[in-house]
Amino acid sequence: MEKTNANTRKQNQVRKYLLTDVESCTFTFSDGLKSKVMPSPDKEIVLVKLIPRASKSKKFEDSVLKNYMSAKNVNELAQMCRYDCVRTFTRHFKKSFGETPYQWMLDRKMEEIQSLVLNSDMTITEISKMYEFKNVSHLVNAYSKRFGVSPHKSRLLSAI
Repeated sequence: MEKTNANTRKQNQVRKYLLTDVESCTFTFSDGLKSKVMPSPDKEIVLVKLIPRASKSKKFEDSVLKNYMSAKNVNELAQMCRYDCVRTFTRHFKKSFGETPYQWMLDRKMEEIQSLVLNSDMTITEISKMYEFKNVSHLVNAYSKRFGVSPHKSRLLSAI
């Protein structure tokens, strides 16, 4: 009997959201945009499910931006963003940022390195150690691939 009452309550909850004989429906979103949903010419049922993606996406992006500086790798970043599964984190990351977390983190790292190369008097070796590259040539190759010139040449060009 308890199960039957639960099912009846569930059906009643669904029914209160079921609208019949609706010609059209206009949704107005918090950012002012409007969307109008109309049935097909055959008067088929239109089922609309609204998922508030912007707020979840914004929270995710904020969490990534807040934590990426202190994360050494994608696994740490996922944990800091409260994801146990790196694959799930990566899937959400790709939806929000359009690239893998590894590539995104590498791009941010290279931008920081470029800023140090152009705006500090630190040696390339010091920068390499600071960002935990295996060796200086690994940094030079990554920098050259990303920016088209070596860090040394980049520094010389900016001095002119």
